Amino acid sequence: MNRFIITLLLCVWAQAAFAIVKYDEGRRTIDGIILLQDSDVPTDYYYFADAPRLAVREDGTFELMCIKYIGGPDPADNGGLLHALVEFSLTPERIREIEAELRKEVPNGRIAGPVPLHENIRDGEEGMGSMEVVSSVLSDTEGEKPLTQSIVSSNHCPLLPGSRAAIAAKLSQEGATLLWSSFEGATSDVSVSISGYYEAYVKGYNAVIEAEASTVYEHFSLVFNEQGGYDRSSLREAVNELIQDQKIKVEVFDRSEGLGIDTKDMAAIVDLVTNKLIELMFDAKLGWAARPETIPTLDQGQIKGRQERGGFSRFFAGTGDQKYVTDNQFVLKDEKYIRTSKFYLNLSKATSIKVPFFTTGNIRGMYDLFNEDGPYFRVVNLEEADFANREVIFQIDGSFAEAFSSILNFVTVSFRKRYGNGQEPVTKEIVITGKDLKTGTDFKSIVYPALGLSGRDLLNYNYRLSWSFKGESQTVNLPHNPDDWLDGALGAVSLKPPFAKSLVEVDADLESFGAKGMQAATVVFFTVLNGSPQIQQRLTLRANDTENTHKIALYHDHEQTTAYQIRWIAADGSGSEATPIRELTDGYLFLTPKGG
Repeated sequence: MNRFIITLLLCVWAQAAFAIVKYDEGRRTIDGIILLQDSDVPTDYYYFADAPRLAVREDGTFELMCIKYIGGPDPADNGGLLHALVEFSLTPERIREIEAELRKEVPNGRIAGPVPLHENIRDGEEGMGSMEVVSSVLSDTEGEKPLTQSIVSSNHCPLLPGSRAAIAAKLSQEGATLLWSSFEGATSDVSVSISGYYEAYVKGYNAVIEAEASTVYEHFSLVFNEQGGYDRSSLREAVNELIQDQKIKVEVFDRSEGLGIDTKDMAAIVDLVTNKLIELMFDAKLGWAARPETIPTLDQGQIKGRQERGGFSRFFAGTGDQKYVTDNQFVLKDEKYIRTSKFYLNLSKATSIKVPFFTTGNIRGMYDLFNEDGPYFRVVNLEEADFANREVIFQIDGSFAEAFSSILNFVTVSFRKRYGNGQEPVTKEIVITGKDLKTGTDFKSIVYPALGLSGRDLLNYNYRLSWSFKGESQTVNLPHNPDDWLDGALGAVSLKPPFAKSLVEVDADLESFGAKGMQAATVVFFTVLNGSPQIQQRLTLRANDTENTHKIALYHDHEQTTAYQIRWIAADGSGSEATPIRELTDGYLFLTPKGG
């Protein structure tokens, strides 16, 4: 069932990931939640979570652990542990409530998912992340008596549905006391800030041309005629009315210069259509202003005249005064001619822009609900007689977490606790994999019994590490000698791989690529890892790319340098040329073609 729900969420996110929301149209706010309208489907809306919050398990409990340990033989041994998972999303119940309110305003409206967000990888810790823990206690890690002895947090934001970020810290006695006191207030000392951007659809140019011409012609006529013998009575009345109305409206919205959109073709079309419309509207012969034919009051020969004499009579007596042809008529004409011509044209050109976003959430209100009797806040007295077990947490160093997606498979921790006096040692083993890190699990713990020990005798233990590299059948062991062990006594151990990490910022003058006849450049990075030279990263930059700056993380053996080689690819297809392999002396590399 859980796998089905996760699969369903990923399918919904995959659909939403290709959606582009509108920037300046369709925005709504419902119960404090911002909704952005889909650029293609007007009834689909995407939501912004209001702020990062504590992650919630399926049973409704929070992903939070706060431990204060006291009673150690040395005051410096007292302190605390903090571990929390953070997510940036809304609960299904909250989404249903907002969708119900949305449908009151938009019939058939629906919440299609969260706004597709992207990390701002150019900011954040070491330039690779976009999440920051804001805390005066947790940030105090320097000096002789720091409030926080160590802190580890995820480098990346939990932007995908179901994703989470981890925060873990080991505190001094003073730091634990201050942090717990802040949890008792309305606002705690721990806030989580995330930043990034989303892509939005914005109109850069819009022209609307409307034209309308109407012609109304009304004819009213009345003819009364009564004649016979030598008498005739006739009455005529005629009214003709012609009304013509022409109007044209041109509206142009243009912010193409600020968005870098070429709209010269659009402007030319607007000018051409407007000129032709004006000619058509005011052409009185063939255009919209042409007048309809006038309706005559009487048709030719409609009323008869006098009777005519025969030819013989006209010859001897002339025409004379003849009788009228008997003709009695009453003719009434009331006709209306209406002609309406309309024209409408809407020219639009749009683009997508990157819109930055920033939000911060505070972890608060937990202590008032659960205090020290609940599942989240615990006090452990190391000197109590019933303290029968001790937990040691092994956690991946956050700055190397992303290495599990590129070069590492897993790390195995072999643990040993010796007691003496003929007591068999306790040995255990844990494995942390890349899959664990993807689900937000960056640490695992080992619990061993005290068996009557106290003080340093209880705290001391031994452990060994085995790192598995992708593509390698053999693991790298620390210590290298299988008979040796590492010594430990702390309640949390930060696991760092047996290699160093270097960050390289690659910047390119993309405009000079085309000017120098180059289509693209491929940068190959060489490192020595686990004693073996290898190609670790490839980065291709093209002349038509929109981004010219990239961050690359390289992993290499300690005391080993890194190198790079650039291959330039000609735009005319004549081939490519590679530079010599050069040593990478600093964390910045600028690419420009020869002569640039």
